[in-house]
Amino acid sequence: MNKTQKTDTRIAVIYWFITIGYMGTIFYLSSLQTIDISRFPENFDKVVHTLIYIPLSFLLYLSLRKSGVRKYVFLMAFLLAVGYGISDEMHQAFVPGRDAAVGDVLADTLGAFLGSLAANLTKT
Repeated sequence: MNKTQKTDTRIAVIYWFITIGYMGTIFYLSSLQTIDISRFPENFDKVVHTLIYIPLSFLLYLSLRKSGVRKYVFLMAFLLAVGYGISDEMHQAFVPGRDAAVGDVLADTLGAFLGSLAANLTKT
């Protein structure tokens, strides 16, 4: 392995650490019991879900690219983020005061699509 390959591997590992750290943050926030959102407009949580999954999908895209993936990166990042959203909703079903909602998964899916699209358009 030459010096360039070592550097590329290190960069990929750094990207994956950031991505997994972000996923851990989402998991942690999902573990918190009910947060009072009554003062926010109805369905505000859907906006939050979308905004949280945009960077997740973007980070997944970058991590995949830095790892050498060249084909189907958009689709892979999108599907990984959606899968994580589904698993996160399943996790919330076991957290007191939280519930799993299809609407939240749909909002996560929108965010995953937008994040993958943004990453793809920047050609990173």
